[in-house]
Amino acid sequence: MARRCVILGGGGHARVVLEALRASKAAIAIGIVDPALKGAVEGLKVLGGDEVLKTLPKGTLFVVGLGAVRDNKPRRVLFEKALARGLKPLSVVHPSALVSPSAVLESGCVILPRAVVNAGARVGANAIINTGAIVEHDCVVLAHAHVATGAILCGRVRVEALAHIGAGAVVRQGVTVGAAAVVGAGAVVVKDVAAASLVVGAPARPVV
Repeated sequence: MARRCVILGGGGHARVVLEALRASKAAIAIGIVDPALKGAVEGLKVLGGDEVLKTLPKGTLFVVGLGAVRDNKPRRVLFEKALARGLKPLSVVHPSALVSPSAVLESGCVILPRAVVNAGARVGANAIINTGAIVEHDCVVLAHAHVATGAILCGRVRVEALAHIGAGAVVRQGVTVGAAAVVGAGAVVVKDVAAASLVVGAPARPVV
């Protein structure tokens, strides 16, 4: 019997996740959970809001489809709420993504089209490696972080939990981006980024 999965969130990012899930055939999507929506998303029924989670059989698979531009905390809250209801996180990897056999993908992460996760890299639970992003060898991307479209992490970069790497940003090898930090789109990061800070520009500098 095919595995069944719900998607938490129904916005633009959720549609991309749904397409990746369908392409990967990792599970059959059975519905969207989003309190702000009714009807259907890309032909998939909206089941209702978060109250639906307690009606689903324990062990039902889920993936967080809520996107984030800077603040990844709502994604963490949704992930933890589903876990508390006994649901099981599903990792979704689009078939066009290139993932090394030696890379480690933790539960509930999402690897989108044409992304690259190279040798020895680790992607944490509920993290997003977005379209065309590159996670080079031995990088660590911790839980709930987001490496946005076209961003590049050079070798041995560490991205702490809840951090956001903006679209097209480049992070130099060996750099650490602190927890809940935000790297602006197009930034070039050449030194460590403090937790909960915002850096922009090339080279990237803190915004005070």
